[in-house]
Amino acid sequence: MEKHYYLVATPESLIASHLNPHEFGNYMAVGSKKNLRSQSVFFEIDPAKADLPLDYVNQNLVAYENGEPKRSVYLSIYRVFEKIPMDALLNLYLATDDGKVLEIAKTDYAPTEKKEIHLYQQYNPFSTMVASKLTPPEFIHFLTDSTKPVSVPRLFFVELQLNDLANDPTLPIKNLPYKNPAHLRECLLKLHESSERMTKTVMRVRHSELPYRTIETGFFIGDQKSYFYFPFPDQHELETTHFAWWRSALVQHF
Repeated sequence: MEKHYYLVATPESLIASHLNPHEFGNYMAVGSKKNLRSQSVFFEIDPAKADLPLDYVNQNLVAYENGEPKRSVYLSIYRVFEKIPMDALLNLYLATDDGKVLEIAKTDYAPTEKKEIHLYQQYNPFSTMVASKLTPPEFIHFLTDSTKPVSVPRLFFVELQLNDLANDPTLPIKNLPYKNPAHLRECLLKLHESSERMTKTVMRVRHSELPYRTIETGFFIGDQKSYFYFPFPDQHELETTHFAWWRSALVQHF
């Protein structure tokens, strides 16, 4: 059977599996007996470009006696993101809580509009939601700068929608489905009114799963040397090419 390797963000782990990415995403979301419900965000990685415990994999990633594939063998659960080389990252996958899986390939990042404020939900190494005047590449460079007292080796996050609030925090929030919208507006106003502050924490810890419909540009991962951008499909592509996934993403089942 084929061997696949996955860098999982929810929760952080490195896993070997016989399952292909779509099968693996379904398994991570709903389990083998369909009694789980949780989103899963993960990368497939190229084993030729990462230092993996292959002897351990060969010993433990073995099909069951009845011929069923081995679904998961955990290889690491601590500080995995910073240890996997950037060039080992292949495509990104988003699994809905009922097991539908969306595949996203990386591409060059080119901002389509000027925003005064961005909203970022971080996945690794922490799950803080942050408002920032920094663009995604600038945000990565800012937080991975080891010369500063507060820094991280690598950062993985997604940019979320702010709509008109990105340039004017006093406007109506309308249909943005964030918890405690008054607090969000207060954070945006403080950032908007300060000429020196570049970032403002909106939520210290994510307490629930991310509504995929709030994603703006897409996902970013990077460090001081490089970064990758995984663009979220636009509305037309979601409603045509990825309709089954999008319909599932619009309805959270937990």
